[in-house]
Amino acid sequence: MRTVTKVLTASALSLALLTFSGCGQKPEPVGGATGDVVAQPFAEVTKINGQIFGTFYYITVPGGYPGGEDTLRSDAQFVFTKVGNAISTFDPSAEIARFNEHHSTGDFPISSYLANVIEEVQRQSRRIGMAMDPTVGPLVNLWGFGPKGQIEHSPTDEQVAETKEYVGLDKFSLRRAGGTAFLVKSDPRVELDLSTIGEGLAADELAALMDRKGIANYMIAIAGAIRSKGANPEGKLWRVGIEDPLSHGQKVFAAVCPQGMAISTAGSYRNFFVDDETNQFYSHVIDPETGRPIAHRTVSVSVVDRAALVTDALDTGLLVWGAQKAVDWGNKNDVAVYAIEIDDKGQAKETHSRAFDIYLKCKVHQNLTQTAPLE
Repeated sequence: MRTVTKVLTASALSLALLTFSGCGQKPEPVGGATGDVVAQPFAEVTKINGQIFGTFYYITVPGGYPGGEDTLRSDAQFVFTKVGNAISTFDPSAEIARFNEHHSTGDFPISSYLANVIEEVQRQSRRIGMAMDPTVGPLVNLWGFGPKGQIEHSPTDEQVAETKEYVGLDKFSLRRAGGTAFLVKSDPRVELDLSTIGEGLAADELAALMDRKGIANYMIAIAGAIRSKGANPEGKLWRVGIEDPLSHGQKVFAAVCPQGMAISTAGSYRNFFVDDETNQFYSHVIDPETGRPIAHRTVSVSVVDRAALVTDALDTGLLVWGAQKAVDWGNKNDVAVYAIEIDDKGQAKETHSRAFDIYLKCKVHQNLTQTAPLE
């Protein structure tokens, strides 16, 4: 039997994006920081942090949050519960978890909220040739990275081929009728896994809640997904750091100023297992086309866009593609993409699309409109 050793690195539950403005870390910014003062330093700052979705979150509100830490924590928990109730695969009462256990090709009613989320995920998936696929869950489970736990040996070619028979956007449909939304499987074995966009969706929802409350300055970081607005506690542009994949901890590889936009990072270097017989490395990032973990040298892809749900969906698929194809796509579609790969000498090197340039310069430019939540 080919046994495997599952590895979850110490940083696997930390941020792929490091919030070092307002969080104590002050590495040198990339590209300079002239012209980055946007407000006076704030006398009052509300901060909370905790664990959610199996990872960490950090929220900072310069100028203070109405009701203080208790209200901010309550609002955050409201959002986390809303998102979890819709898309969790670990909570058996969540909509997606119940759909996955619906072993039938009959209609499965879902909330309008979940329908909106799924439609957006489908839209982003098609933009990148289904390199990010919400039906990939069975393959994730097959390789031991899903809610069904670890595996004792790497899957066979036959097992991969069999599982791929019910993986793909064409294996389910979403329809609406009379004010109700329904999911329909073409094969009873079809499952959905929206975990790749969970952190981004929650960040968007919380940002929208703060916008409705008139909060002018905030940073919301949930794992590798970040939403920010306005100024940091020092009155300067928010800066986040893309993590150095070789640092085995929170070391900044590049500093980025999102300036009101969402940013998220997908990485392949934290959650993986090694086949003890072949010494083969298997990432948790599964290529839907091959049914196997990615095997190229790209280890990190970051995307900046208006919504963290969008960046969370795109970064995963673009990571599946690899650095060159991801950046080429970014240039063709005017999307800000930043990729890190390991060269033949074992060194990390970056490449990015033209649209990413402005976020590396960390100079004040016009703030962009915030994105509304998926109601």
